[in-house]
Amino acid sequence: MIGRLRWFRTIRAQLMLGFGIILLLHGISAAIGYGSLQRLRLRSQATLDNAAQLRELSLELKTNFLLARQAEEAYFDTWQGGNIDANARVHVQTNQDYLAQARQNLAALRELEAQNPELAEEFALLDSLFDNYESAFETTTRRIAEDSLNHEVHRQLKDLLAILPDSQRAEITTLRMLVWQLMAQQQTYLNTQDPAYLDDLQSSLDQLSAALKQLPLESLDPEARALMQTYRISLNALLFLDQQVQVNRIIAANINQDINEIIQTVSDRSAARAAAARLELDNTANQSSAALLATALTALALAIWASVVLGRRIITPLTLMAIAAERIAQQDLSQPLQLTGDNEFTAVAQAFNHMVNQLRQTLDTLEQRIDERTVALATANQTLQQQTYSLEIALQKLRHSEANYRLLVDHLHAGVIVHAPDTTVVMCNQMAVQLLGRPMEDMVGQRTDNPPWTIVDETGAALTLDHYPVTQVLASQRPLQNRVLGIRRLQAPDCTWVLVNAFPTFDDAQQLTQVVVTFIDISDRKLAEEELRHQALHDALTGLPNRALFTERLEQAVQRFKRHPEQLFAVLFIDLDRFKVINDSLGHLVGDQLLVQIAHILQRHVRASDTVARLGGDEFVILLEQVTSLNEAIQVVERIQRDIKAPFRLTGHTVFTSASLGITLASPNYIRGEDMLRDADNAMYRAKAQGQSSGYEIFSPAMHTSAIELFELETHLRQALERQDFILHYQPIVSLRDRQLLGFEALVRWVHPQRGLIAPGEFIPLAEETGLIIPLSQWIFETACRQMADWCHRFPTVEELKMNVNVAAAQFERPEFFEQIKATLERTSLPATNFGLEVTESLLLLNVKGVLSTLSNLQKQGVDIKIDDFGTGYSSLSYLKRFPINTLKIDQSFVENIDVDHDDVSIVKAIIQIAKSLGMTVIAEGVETEFQTRRLEQLGCDAIQGYWIAPPLPPDQVEAFIQQPSHRST
Repeated sequence: MIGRLRWFRTIRAQLMLGFGIILLLHGISAAIGYGSLQRLRLRSQATLDNAAQLRELSLELKTNFLLARQAEEAYFDTWQGGNIDANARVHVQTNQDYLAQARQNLAALRELEAQNPELAEEFALLDSLFDNYESAFETTTRRIAEDSLNHEVHRQLKDLLAILPDSQRAEITTLRMLVWQLMAQQQTYLNTQDPAYLDDLQSSLDQLSAALKQLPLESLDPEARALMQTYRISLNALLFLDQQVQVNRIIAANINQDINEIIQTVSDRSAARAAAARLELDNTANQSSAALLATALTALALAIWASVVLGRRIITPLTLMAIAAERIAQQDLSQPLQLTGDNEFTAVAQAFNHMVNQLRQTLDTLEQRIDERTVALATANQTLQQQTYSLEIALQKLRHSEANYRLLVDHLHAGVIVHAPDTTVVMCNQMAVQLLGRPMEDMVGQRTDNPPWTIVDETGAALTLDHYPVTQVLASQRPLQNRVLGIRRLQAPDCTWVLVNAFPTFDDAQQLTQVVVTFIDISDRKLAEEELRHQALHDALTGLPNRALFTERLEQAVQRFKRHPEQLFAVLFIDLDRFKVINDSLGHLVGDQLLVQIAHILQRHVRASDTVARLGGDEFVILLEQVTSLNEAIQVVERIQRDIKAPFRLTGHTVFTSASLGITLASPNYIRGEDMLRDADNAMYRAKAQGQSSGYEIFSPAMHTSAIELFELETHLRQALERQDFILHYQPIVSLRDRQLLGFEALVRWVHPQRGLIAPGEFIPLAEETGLIIPLSQWIFETACRQMADWCHRFPTVEELKMNVNVAAAQFERPEFFEQIKATLERTSLPATNFGLEVTESLLLLNVKGVLSTLSNLQKQGVDIKIDDFGTGYSSLSYLKRFPINTLKIDQSFVENIDVDHDDVSIVKAIIQIAKSLGMTVIAEGVETEFQTRRLEQLGCDAIQGYWIAPPLPPDQVEAFIQQPSHRST
């Protein structure tokens, strides 16, 4: 107990107690103030964040509704302009999208204010306003979409003008002027929406009705009066609809004003909350500041008290100890330190006096030893001087040798670095400094644990420290020779490629002493190698990977899929449609520009990890890595097709094209990448055969089977050409006027040894694709002309008939085509007037100038030129007028439904009228019924061809048909 009381009298205890109380007061005050401020800050921050989100969502809601109103106004302006089309419907969809976004903003506001019901009434009112606006706009747009009155009233007035008799009578002239006046005032009102014009319109309508009533019944067609009544009804409906649109706009404007007021209310309340939160935060901060000030003043008073009381007990002993220390510094060790009391300073004084006694004894012993060592040092100094002279001579020789070595190393064209066994750099030359980009003083003495550069291998992968050349030589104690590595310095864009050699050095005890690393800059050689590799693996025109690089990456993907079946990938095979037409018509420069832009489009729609390659010509492939499903690949395809179908501006030309795509998805059945590429190619050709229906096909096993069958069919087709396993059938063409035979169309059939007769639709496309159509077409020309010449010789009644042969585009494009036709006619002794060529509309577009020249020369020889399957191609009326065409053949797709489809009747009628106006005859194909025959005759068709007359007949049946009195099969 006495010991504890004594401890409390010590200076240490008093200092600890006084300053402990001060620290405790500070800690309590700081903790209370910090806790209060933190809670208030969090609560205030939450209030401010809530207010900010509330204002932001309110402004977004207001903006979205304004954008919806703009779409509404654009739609109504389009309707009032009389042009409701797909663009107007886009305005409706835009309005709905912005309303949906506004509702999402309202839902977010409600969720944000779920715990605060004071704005619930405003949100409910906003929801109601949206419902009212959306209902009014939807009703009006549905009415407009269902009604075509805007165009109908114009058409009815035009019909009324057409019905009025063509007479110079005054009342008829007045009536016609009133109709024109009514039409003008109607258009003025619909364009301006001015109510003043509505009275003028109504006045003109009344005048026209009065004028119609004054006319005698017999002087005006009753249909005109009925049409006038119908027009009045339609106009009233249109005006009512226009008024409904104006009312809808007023409602929308009022709703917009209400929404603005509600948004302002929400913003005001949000601002009020934020202001209240800031005020509360300021008040609490002031209170905390006052509390902290009081605590600081209390602590300051305690500190002053502690300093005054304790200073007296500390300063006096310290002064005495300083005086004693000065005496010791002056080598006066005779007077001890005299302190009294029961504290730490007394203990220090006792220890100080003991130290002085020990120091006095040590000094006496040290003086004795100094005398003894002085004699020994004098003897050693003489010996050291002799050794120093010998060492200086050896050092001069060593410096001279080192200078020569340094000069040699610094002038080497290779970098040299010498490492100690712990990888510390002992020495390096100037070339090493240049290649590594670091000052010599920063390199020497440093280890390779954390170098300021990165060493990479030839693949670009960074090496770990274990694979650095110096580390490998230290580990193996064997030289490292001719290794190509890259040095990637910090903040340097390029990598420096070097050829590295490293070898160890050993002492007499075969202990490794150093590792010497040399490296030569081979960046230029590496760049040349990379350029050669790039040229070997990339397409020169587009810069895309070529077939070799794509095949390599595809094989890697296949092998990776075998190890990780969850990592799906897909292959897309792209082929441009009608690219040859662009190349042949606009030139290869434009074609190359198109290919480059196509390459950019493909790269834009894939990721950096995917591969886009050009195989050659207009064929591209894409390797889509890490796809999640087939739908992801389809989405990429659809985006690509959309951009490819957009117009291209190439050297002053606007070019349109499209693409056919085949898709193959990774499967465990694929062993090689080339199998996937083959199947994607097959799918692409299937898509191209389907036309523009979808533009892409997904590979299925059935396609592979079909491809094998197609290959076998091509082989058999080549063999059939060698054996001439073909025959011609002839389908008669008969005049509708007198049922007289006009000629035949030669149709080829393939006599297959196993399958029998094969229709041309099955093998002609294959022949065109493989180029076999050229010899096949020549055989058809020869056989058909020879057969017709034989019939003309044997049957005098057929001297005026024509043998019509279809010409393939590939054959027509050949420069010698005209001369071949002439030679064939001469060789078979068939007059040109007995021969006709049937061309397709697409053939006319291949090379307009060349096609025009060839057709003109043939027509001058007497050959009859017909357009086959007219109406299904791409030609225009300007082509019909420009090209020397004798006959149009209406495609059977328009004829087969002529008895049930009024649109087909209109198309056939229009074709016949166009042909007649251009001085051409018309032949209808695919006529199979008596009704079709009579209907075509009524429409003015000149001739027909089809099963109603006769199917394609072999030569012996044709001869019997020629001799029939009535040319119609039974």
